[in-house]
Amino acid sequence: MADEKIETEKEKKKDGTLFKFKKNVAGKAATSGFGKAVLKKVLDDNTNQLMHAIKKIVQQCYDKKKGEEIINNIIKILLKAQFQIEKKTISPDVFLPADKPLRMSFALLCRLNNNPEDRTLEQRKGDFVRIEGYLHDIGKIAEMHLGPYLTLKNKEKMMYTVDFLGSANFMYSVWEDPECKTHRDQLCQVMATYNNPHINLKPTEKTVKS
Repeated sequence: MADEKIETEKEKKKDGTLFKFKKNVAGKAATSGFGKAVLKKVLDDNTNQLMHAIKKIVQQCYDKKKGEEIINNIIKILLKAQFQIEKKTISPDVFLPADKPLRMSFALLCRLNNNPEDRTLEQRKGDFVRIEGYLHDIGKIAEMHLGPYLTLKNKEKMMYTVDFLGSANFMYSVWEDPECKTHRDQLCQVMATYNNPHINLKPTEKTVKS
């Protein structure tokens, strides 16, 4: 029985197209060692480091299971997006509008981590609400362009992950917790690298008074 199953799997791989194969990998990426190997080709070092830092923070605030769930969701969605880009059903340019709000979020989070004393508690809460708005916009962009190619289940996972990580309450709890400082520093190091060269915030968007 086991031999028959192995032969069946071999036939599927042999008869399947390249795109079907990659789509299958996207579905297994969160759990299979092979999927993780493919993932390395899709994501650069900074993105991998970013996800590692996010995972540690979620695990610190919740538990190991929740951290793995969130990162697995991110991995699956990124691979599914890459599959559609390679298939040329989506141009990578459609995601460019998400770059600015992502950089703005990173810049504000780094400032709140490095110089929290420059902002009052109420001001910091307001900053997290602003960041929540930026991340919400990113989620809408992803939903608009990638949503049509996702199953309802994966679409729900994508939006849940964006809402979870982009929650002002979640960010506030992480940034105000001294026990998360080490993981925040690691996360901010990756975010600062992503933002290099550093973006220039407009006067109305500065979080630190001159």
